[in-house]
Amino acid sequence: MQLSTWKKTLVGSAFLTGLFYVQTEDVEASLGDQALQKGMNSPDVKELQDVLKEKGYFTYHTSTGYFGPITEQAVKDFQKATGLKITGTVSGDTLNALKGSVAKSAPATSSSTLTIGDRGQSVTSIQSTLKSKGYYNYNVDGIFGPITEKAVKQFQSANGLSASGVVDQATENALNAAEAKQEADGVLKTGSRGSEVTSVQQQLKNKGYYNYNVDGIYGPITEKAVKKFQSANGLSQTGVVDSQTKTKLSSSSVEEKKEEVSGLKVGARGSSVTSLQQNLKDRGYYNYNVDGIFGSITEKAVKEFQSIVGLPVTGVANDATIDALKARGGTTQTPVSDQVTQGDILKLGVKGEGVKELQSKLTALGYYKGSKDGDFGPATEQAVKNFQSRNKLTVDGVVGPATWEKLKQGTAYSGSESDNTGSGSQSFNAMDLIADASEFIGVPYTWGGNTPQSGFDCSGFLVYVFKKQGISLPRTMAQMWNVTDSVSSPSVGDIVYFTTYKPGASHGGIYIGNNKFIHAGSSTGVTISDMTSSYWAPRYLGAKRAH
Repeated sequence: MQLSTWKKTLVGSAFLTGLFYVQTEDVEASLGDQALQKGMNSPDVKELQDVLKEKGYFTYHTSTGYFGPITEQAVKDFQKATGLKITGTVSGDTLNALKGSVAKSAPATSSSTLTIGDRGQSVTSIQSTLKSKGYYNYNVDGIFGPITEKAVKQFQSANGLSASGVVDQATENALNAAEAKQEADGVLKTGSRGSEVTSVQQQLKNKGYYNYNVDGIYGPITEKAVKKFQSANGLSQTGVVDSQTKTKLSSSSVEEKKEEVSGLKVGARGSSVTSLQQNLKDRGYYNYNVDGIFGSITEKAVKEFQSIVGLPVTGVANDATIDALKARGGTTQTPVSDQVTQGDILKLGVKGEGVKELQSKLTALGYYKGSKDGDFGPATEQAVKNFQSRNKLTVDGVVGPATWEKLKQGTAYSGSESDNTGSGSQSFNAMDLIADASEFIGVPYTWGGNTPQSGFDCSGFLVYVFKKQGISLPRTMAQMWNVTDSVSSPSVGDIVYFTTYKPGASHGGIYIGNNKFIHAGSSTGVTISDMTSSYWAPRYLGAKRAH
């Protein structure tokens, strides 16, 4: 079958260079540096499964990263089809065949038609084309089942063909014609790559529909974001960027740029946002990192300031808001630490950044699991009581000086760490480290990710959070293990290391006490886990100190 250039796509530029996309998280070897075989569990295996699926050999619905019997059989089938020694292990000649153009796709059905029960690359191409036209909305898996048959029937009916559900020559010709028309129209869809895809991803990201890497690869996540945008803008939800979708994306971008002129808002970045955050911080409304990124925390700080000074509470820092911030003698909030030393308290009903900081600390210590919304409600009160009970304080749910000091006690370290610029040293505070880290709970895992916007992998998360405390860490877990100082048992703020898919340090997180650690898990994103669980306990390697 000749169903467009989709069939020619293997895995993109990663294979053209002879490498898998090996992010630096835990993976230091590229494909070829180690053989892949049954029993392994790693991102390399997931990439292998993706390639085998593309060629029609791996037909399981999800690329799991685990090299089990299904993957082994797929490798053997590929080796048999390409005349290689059938070992079920990927190395040497098998690797070269996988990433080379000589590799064959799985044999298509011997029949001139495709029907229920057929498998292989021909079915994959049919599903891809049907999906791009909006008839098939499920996994492109190369398996011709009832869902594929129903999609074929719908396509046939819409194009004046006999709705048999069988892909005969007439149906194939109609599909090819539809595919050719889409390509002539310059549409972007699953499998597309390049600068146009990059532009679309960035536009979608600016509008809040796409929250992952802008990598120029049109995959399932990009398709889902396109569908959301299309739904929100009254377009047909095909997941394909056609001329109509492109026009809407571009026109929306123009409108947004006009709006940005009137003020800084969520999504804005740069020196203007940095200045805004610093002004808010100087007034006591913003108690977080001045990073030049206008996110939800900055927006909330702006709203609180606007409310106090009597401006419209929009969360947008317009000229009036910025002028009020810069004006001398303006209203200034008392910082949380000052509130406590003055005898002020945090209790049920109180709202503001002080409560949010309290919730962050309680979350980091494992006492609070709710939203860090700055609202001292019943859940926050109960978390405070639990903390007070555990630390032999008066259990009243009220955060006064004694409770606040106890929150810091045993979790704050004074130390110094020279930075890479040689500009001297600064204080390290484990509680601040954990509070910063807990702000990112829920940020998704992204292989190679190192920012809240792109997502985090485990080492990227540690590098990012420790940098806020003036400590520079190397990029991989193995390198971190080599440069940090061993301790007999972990204290709050130490890095705890684990061995997962290969010997040595391949995963890590920040110890927060009570046998808990905060980390970026591949299946959970940034989360808090228990070191004594059945998964982590046997994989624990040791604890080391970076400060």
